[in-house]
This record gives sequence, structure tokens and C-alpha cells, in this order.
Amino acid sequence: MMTWEKAGVIAEAMGSIGIMFTLFYSVWSFTRTLRDAYYAELDRVYFDLLKIGLERPDLLSFPASPDPAKATEYGAYAFMVWNFIETIFDRCQGWSKRRLRETWYPIIDAENALHRGWFDLPANRRRFKQRFVRFIEARYPLPGEARPVRGGGERGSSAASPG
Repeated sequence: MMTWEKAGVIAEAMGSIGIMFTLFYSVWSFTRTLRDAYYAELDRVYFDLLKIGLERPDLLSFPASPDPAKATEYGAYAFMVWNFIETIFDRCQGWSKRRLRETWYPIIDAENALHRGWFDLPANRRRFKQRFVRFIEARYPLPGEARPVRGGGERGSSAASPG
């Protein structure tokens, strides 16, 4: 009888360990699926923005002429782009989002270079969270402004470097 009791205790312990491994695997699988969904959703939205830019190349640069119709169209497109960039910024927060930042921060850099003039207008900056505005100002300063040193981590340093 003693042998069967020992076997039962061992079987229960093994079952508990199996349940724990299954739970950990389920959590890991869910977070991986969620991360993949983030990539897919961001890819889809960015593809749509790029498609609009290909169909309407005049929307890819701040309008040089004072034509109100062109300025309105560009303003709507630039707002869509900056709203998307803010979404990227929001999704990239947290220590576990390093891969997402590696993928999408270069996109922020590229779109910032194209549409920063629109973003810097005070009326447009008010459309975004202050935390996001501070991020853009710190990570992508205008020429002549102090720029944080990169390479010392995700946030950089407060020391200014030339350029």
C-alpha cells in the first residue's frame, strides 16, 4: 500500500509541474502572438500611409506655396503621419519592447525628417501628448539644438554633442 501512495504523490507533483509549464507556455505564446499582432497592425497602417504618399507625392513635403487647399491636404496627411508616429511611440514603451523600437524608431526618424515643419507649428503640437512632444524634441532636435549623445543606452545622455 505504501508504494501506491508514494506513486500517487509523485504523480500529483508531476501533474502540478506539468500544469505550471503549460501555464508559462500559454503566457509566452500569448505575448508572442500579441507582439506579432502589433507588428502586423503597424505595418498595415504604415503601408496605407505610404500608399497615399505614392498616389499623392505632393503630400510628402511641407507645401512651399501659400495655396490654402494644398496646405489643408498636406495638414491632414501630416496629422495622420504624426498620429501614427505617436502610436508607435506609445507601443514602444517598456523594457520588453526593444525589438519594436529597433524596427520602428528609424521610421520615426524618416517621417520626422519629412514632416517636422508641420509638427513644429504651435497649433499642431497641441494635438499631441506632452510626453510625446518631449520625446521628439529630445531624440530629434532641430539643427543647431543640443542633441543627446547616443550609444549610452536607450535614452542617451544629457551631454550635448555637435551636430
